[in-house]
Amino acid sequence: MGPSMAFPMLVVCLLSCASCTHQVQTTSRGVSQPGVPAVKARRLENAADAGDGDLEARSLRGRVAANADDLDARMALAQLYSRRGLPDLALEHYRLAAARFPDSLGTARALAQTLREMGETAQALRAVQEFLTRHPGASWELLSLEGILEDELGRWAPAEAAHRAALALNPGHSALHNNLGYNLLLQGQAEAAAAEFRRAIEIDPRAQIAHNNLGAALAAQSHAGEALAEWQRSGDPATAHNNLAAVLMEQGHYAEARAELETALGYRRNFPAALANLKLVAEKDGRPAVVPSKRSASKRAKTVGVAASVAGAAGGK
Repeated sequence: MGPSMAFPMLVVCLLSCASCTHQVQTTSRGVSQPGVPAVKARRLENAADAGDGDLEARSLRGRVAANADDLDARMALAQLYSRRGLPDLALEHYRLAAARFPDSLGTARALAQTLREMGETAQALRAVQEFLTRHPGASWELLSLEGILEDELGRWAPAEAAHRAALALNPGHSALHNNLGYNLLLQGQAEAAAAEFRRAIEIDPRAQIAHNNLGAALAAQSHAGEALAEWQRSGDPATAHNNLAAVLMEQGHYAEARAELETALGYRRNFPAALANLKLVAEKDGRPAVVPSKRSASKRAKTVGVAASVAGAAGGK
């Protein structure tokens, strides 16, 4: 699978900034910002929260007015505005804090994360890189965020370099191995990606995102059985078979994808992701998007389940 891989409807999917952990995306490689329109819509509604009636905000604003260099008060005020659904005001204070305290790691991180949450990926990356230019190798967290932001901008090579730099500072961090694996998967290096996901799981066997990403890497190498096993570690059989179908669709194997979708619908007949993928398959191969009858779908799911159990038992010998 080449660098342009984009799974149609992979259900184990999310990109989490808060944990700096990459996970294979839901519908495309582009990063959606579902919170931004809602924030804009609520701006007037929440304006009163930042007004004189808000004792907490008024107290913090008083501290900042009395001492513009009170970093704790300015950061607390920015966080308060962020919680109130006023990211523009939060951003203004993070920028002022960064200007007054350019060597503050926490300020640089908060500024970059706020910009990213607002969809300003390039500006977020610039904020991270400006700090790292002054303090090279000072923070594996910022290096990891730099890699994530570069990935989001589609710049795989500098992203890989940033992920590896973060790992050099903190080689025992599961999420950093996961993030490097995600980058390698984006570059079409599924085998190398799988190795990084496995290392992430060795460090933290409960790393659900790494298990999910390992499933994607294995599916990209046509290791369907192993991929299903990984996906079922953190999800249900319907999700696992739908995910395999999504990869098969990306590879152009529409007949096999249909079979996996029928199995998924056998486990969960009204599964929206599987139904959406069935519609996509129909658009690709020209055959109707017929949902299997409840009886036949259930029968297929049971048959596949028995086969999987036998295969699993054989693998355990």
